[in-house]
Amino acid sequence: MSFTQGGDVIEEYLDYRSEESREEILGKIESLISDLMAGVADTGLATMRLSNRRAAESITFDKEKLHLTARDAADTKQNIIAFPGPTILNSWRFAVLMRTLDIISESLTSGKVVTKRDIYYRETWLFRNQAIVDRIVDDIGRTLNVPRAALGVVAAQKGLACGTFCIHKKDGTLMAVEGEMQLIPPFEEIKSVDVMDIDFVLVIEKEAIFRSLCSSKFYNRADIGRSILVTGKGYPDLTTRQFISNIAACHPDTPLFGAVDSDPYGIDILCTYKFGSRAMAHENSHLTALKMEWVGVNVLEYEDGWTKLSVGDRKKAIKMLSLPWMETEAAMAMRLELQRMLFLGQKAEMNVVGTEAYGVITYLTHAIKTRLDALITH
Repeated sequence: MSFTQGGDVIEEYLDYRSEESREEILGKIESLISDLMAGVADTGLATMRLSNRRAAESITFDKEKLHLTARDAADTKQNIIAFPGPTILNSWRFAVLMRTLDIISESLTSGKVVTKRDIYYRETWLFRNQAIVDRIVDDIGRTLNVPRAALGVVAAQKGLACGTFCIHKKDGTLMAVEGEMQLIPPFEEIKSVDVMDIDFVLVIEKEAIFRSLCSSKFYNRADIGRSILVTGKGYPDLTTRQFISNIAACHPDTPLFGAVDSDPYGIDILCTYKFGSRAMAHENSHLTALKMEWVGVNVLEYEDGWTKLSVGDRKKAIKMLSLPWMETEAAMAMRLELQRMLFLGQKAEMNVVGTEAYGVITYLTHAIKTRLDALITH
């Protein structure tokens, strides 16, 4: 995948999808199944070791690259799934694993991409909820030591983008974005992106705020310039994170800003963009945008819109302050904001800001202009 500007390729972004072919990955799956069958023949028990990518001991923080990363597969905690098992739960887990492997094999054989949501709706009675599918697919990828995309499985589209840019798809079609809101297509479908002359990129936590900014043509203002607006609708999906990470990597001189609620969850969303997530630790090197700068909202600037921190908010903030990346200079502003929240016992949300006379559009315009002016003077 490459990002271009003015029609010229400016940099090839590393395509981190597995170098292994579909046939090689299918071979790995077939090998797993063969081992299961051999176990049944020898002992009457089918056993598989499945890597648990979320386990604390499976994840570490890279202090040099400043992102969460997975330990080597050999050091990753593994769950043993066996059939027949001692309980009905064991048998259900085995059935979920086998059906998921079956669907993945079908996808790889046909060459057609399937979404995690598609997998869930094929057997809702078996999978029970979407989270089960999400976990098992990512654990299979970790076990096989390949990115999820290499399995032919993608997340349903969620993120939205607005501004002026063109996406060239691998099927030859062109997706031209001229101000209107568009779903960000899956990474696997994108060949290249033409990014026109822009002054900054702004990532917004909340969809409602994003839509308000798009409606007001915030992406093209005389006082702060042209921009691309993006929202992951809360915690971002993989596609949105890939999109932002690619822009950050291919446009190192273009400012990248993040606008989130001044509450522990908003700060956590910003950290997901900057430092990565536990769930995708094995792919975070290609999913993060360390350069993203927080532009608000700031709890000290919205006393009139304060809301009391709940007990859950306090626990979340305290837990976040103990995370390893919070000790880094890159997280200094976010660390201070969490400390202010705890000291004041208050938080500020963007939708509350938007109801005041000094609304969110005015607030963000001022915050971004201040930072852009500072970059010029330096």
